[in-house]
Amino acid sequence: MTNFIFFLIFITTVVVLSKIYSVIKKYFTIKKLRDKWGKLPETQTDLETAKLLFKLKNREESDKHYVLDNETWNDLNMDDFYHLANRTITPIGAQCLYEILRKPLLSDEELEKREDIIKTFAGNTGLREKIQVAFLPLSRYNVKFLVYSIWTQLPAKPKYTFIFYWLTAAAFWVLFLGLGGFIHPGFIFLMFVINSLIVFAHWNRFKQFLATFQYLAVLINTSGKIKSVINEEFPFISSQFDKDLKNTRSIAQNIFSLQFGDDNSIAPYFNAYFLLQLTGFYSALDKIKSNINELRSLFDIVGYLDALISIASYREQFPFFVNPTFVKDQDNFIVKEIYHPLLVSPVANDFIFESKNILITGSNMAGKSTFLKTIGINAVLAQTVNLCTAKKYEAPFIKVITSIERSDDLISGKSYYLAEVESILKVITASQNHGIHLFIIDEIFRGTNSVERTAASIEVLKYLVNKKDYIILATHDLQLTETSEIDYRNYHFREEITDAGLHFDYKLHSGVSKSKNAIALLGFVGYPDTIVEGAKNLIKNNSRK
Repeated sequence: MTNFIFFLIFITTVVVLSKIYSVIKKYFTIKKLRDKWGKLPETQTDLETAKLLFKLKNREESDKHYVLDNETWNDLNMDDFYHLANRTITPIGAQCLYEILRKPLLSDEELEKREDIIKTFAGNTGLREKIQVAFLPLSRYNVKFLVYSIWTQLPAKPKYTFIFYWLTAAAFWVLFLGLGGFIHPGFIFLMFVINSLIVFAHWNRFKQFLATFQYLAVLINTSGKIKSVINEEFPFISSQFDKDLKNTRSIAQNIFSLQFGDDNSIAPYFNAYFLLQLTGFYSALDKIKSNINELRSLFDIVGYLDALISIASYREQFPFFVNPTFVKDQDNFIVKEIYHPLLVSPVANDFIFESKNILITGSNMAGKSTFLKTIGINAVLAQTVNLCTAKKYEAPFIKVITSIERSDDLISGKSYYLAEVESILKVITASQNHGIHLFIIDEIFRGTNSVERTAASIEVLKYLVNKKDYIILATHDLQLTETSEIDYRNYHFREEITDAGLHFDYKLHSGVSKSKNAIALLGFVGYPDTIVEGAKNLIKNNSRK
């Protein structure tokens, strides 16, 4: 009786201590999540991992979204924005966030859904933290490979797979009979050798999927936990979870044997003797293939929620933004106090597309390129995460295509000018397609001589005027402003030159720039006076001719 009481006390103590430990652990987990909220994390999923989903999934454009091309993405410094906005807990969320930013939407239905979810996460701390805690099992580094098991071609199942199950059964009987003294124990070793060789022969076939299959069970279980949490808040997501989990829950059971670790313990030998991972892999393979769409849906939903929580955290840190207003009037494009989200001390500008065709002039460092990127990145953010760093953004749905930062391509042997020519051709080709575009070009054809540059530029500008697309082009070539003033409205950035140096206000002004500061800059940075004065004299002499 005394032993029984002692046993009850021991069990009770273990249960109580486990409960206390669980409560303490949960407390510190939530505290850690709260401390990180609205802050840039110390570590985050690397960019190459974040790109995997976008690379593997179908990247064709549809009536619901378009795809930012690589040049436009790089021109607008979207990698930098991604790093600033990425506060995801899971690699899946990081991959979905990257995909969201690469695929701007072309209608407001999905944007409104995203906005509702983001605002709910921002305002409902309890709900957000429950979901974040549910994410934690998917935060492990190797989860980044899960995308391969869902969006790559899975291997075919061999016709002789049934033999593996027979060998597994034989392994159990040999072990039983050998340990029972019915057969020689050497048969156990022989069985181990045979099955180990089979595993080795098939290892290369399934090793790349092994780690990812292990996390499918985690994804399915995590989806179930999130579903129970969001039941009332997001019924449309909850109902999708129900459909996807109905047939996928059994997959977690099929791949149970894959959960045994390949460490230095007895597990690898146990797996090899009974062919557990091999049979588990092929048992799960058919189930995964037949439910691949449901698994992809679970992946997308879990990653989607993690990505939108990340945007809510970004907004908490940078609250000076506005939700865009999308209009049906294709000629209405207005921004007020718009600024670049990556600048520490940005200068805001107002701008109305009184003409769809804009030329911007101004001296070096005056702010032309920054303004181009400001308009471009805000147009992308408006149609991806429903925010603009401005006080007002009112525009139709557009497709942003840029030609800003070209360079030599040493690998393919392309010169700077050829890269430029191909970049402008991309713009010309897009102008022939349906939809409204925002073309942003910085210094067209700067890689060739001035005579041919001006001639080609004038013809391109004429060609792009189609009353459908918006065009913003920054240039130092004042001749373009003279020959294109009928179709293009001119704006400029200016500076003030004093003894103290150059002062820029970074504000957009109407008209053509009258200032030039290229030679003045030589003097400010310390060029010899003979060079500076000589250059000025050459300009004076040329102007008299």
